[in-house]
Amino acid sequence: MKQTTIHKICKVTASLGPVGYLPASGTWGSLVALPFVWFLTGSYGIWILTCFSFLVGILTIRPLIEGKDEKDPGFVIIDEFMGQLLVFCLIPKEALSPITLVFGFLFFRLFDILKPWPASFYDQKVHTGFGVMMDDFIAGIYAMILLAIMIMISYNI
Repeated sequence: MKQTTIHKICKVTASLGPVGYLPASGTWGSLVALPFVWFLTGSYGIWILTCFSFLVGILTIRPLIEGKDEKDPGFVIIDEFMGQLLVFCLIPKEALSPITLVFGFLFFRLFDILKPWPASFYDQKVHTGFGVMMDDFIAGIYAMILLAIMIMISYNI
């Protein structure tokens, strides 16, 4: 089947270029987000990039999974990118350090792999671009909460 130009653009965008084709692509998708986290945490920029990634993810994933058996192809990693950004949306710049960066990354990867409810619902039942993005959105929320608790404990808040 010949791919249209739109399909090719969607594939490149959803895979973050060549990154989606690396082994353990979801982990790489999360790692690609970390420089953006470092520079944008504490500003509206991280919120804007997270929302933009969420919307672009929904739009670019849809044509890649329509009529296919595989509902979350391994090369699609824009969802991990967005989820990793989300973890740091409520973290103040003052609390960002290499340690919080590592813990935020690990917490997100943990919840992305375990997919606690309702992430598992979206992963298993909602086979759309929205569903693919939502399971990582929820993993990001869980990781954000855990990271915020860790920061509050370490700052005695």
